[in-house]
Amino acid sequence: MKNQKKTNKRVFIRALWGVFDEAHRITRRRFQTDSDIGKLIKSNYNEPFISYTFGKENHDFLLKCGFNSILIHDEPFKWDLVKYQYRHKLEILKYAMEEDGYDEIVHLDWDCFPTRKLIPDFWDTFGKKEIVQANLQKYRASKCYWRKDRATQKYLPNGGYFYIRDKSIPSRLIKIWEGMKKNKQSAEPAMAKLMDEIGGGWQGIEHYWDHFEVETCNLKRKSPYSIADRQNKNSCFIHHAGGKTKSVEKIQGK
Repeated sequence: MKNQKKTNKRVFIRALWGVFDEAHRITRRRFQTDSDIGKLIKSNYNEPFISYTFGKENHDFLLKCGFNSILIHDEPFKWDLVKYQYRHKLEILKYAMEEDGYDEIVHLDWDCFPTRKLIPDFWDTFGKKEIVQANLQKYRASKCYWRKDRATQKYLPNGGYFYIRDKSIPSRLIKIWEGMKKNKQSAEPAMAKLMDEIGGGWQGIEHYWDHFEVETCNLKRKSPYSIADRQNKNSCFIHHAGGKTKSVEKIQGK
């Protein structure tokens, strides 16, 4: 019998955690998440995905919306929602790859919307670059404090559309996050540090484009790349990256 080529176990994932709390700007994001979920329901291009969910009420809500939800924690949060909000995201990455055994995952935030049907070679595009990929973004403030050049400290991956094809990555990310002295509110600095380690240090936005920039998603804002470069990508998704999301009709170009 001829050797059969192994087929990777692949999945799109999202995550839901938190409570409705207006006391802080970070916890208020839960209200916007529900709005984004409502828009996603209306999308014509949704690919099947799993939501790894904290909290029974959040789980039941997603099931009522018609989405596939897996309850991984009975309470709506496990870590402080202000200090360590996105530690929850790292946990669901780990769950998907270590508990459920996926070989490749694409994590999407709820404000990351499909804009068209997937291109035929969608999953193959990732194989041309590194084992982790994300859109590069540029902040106003420095985030990557371990880089010596302050001008480079503002560049880091956006966590709203994050691809992984190595099951050791989530645990590595968590270890990096736990060892960070600051910026633990977000998962993105840990992602940036991991990519620096994989790439032999920060080597500029051109190097990032060639090795880590995803081909199938674009940022609505904060990208350091030209409009022309972004339009040349085979993008099937757009991430609003904290900006105000449009109606699903406008997102899909209707």
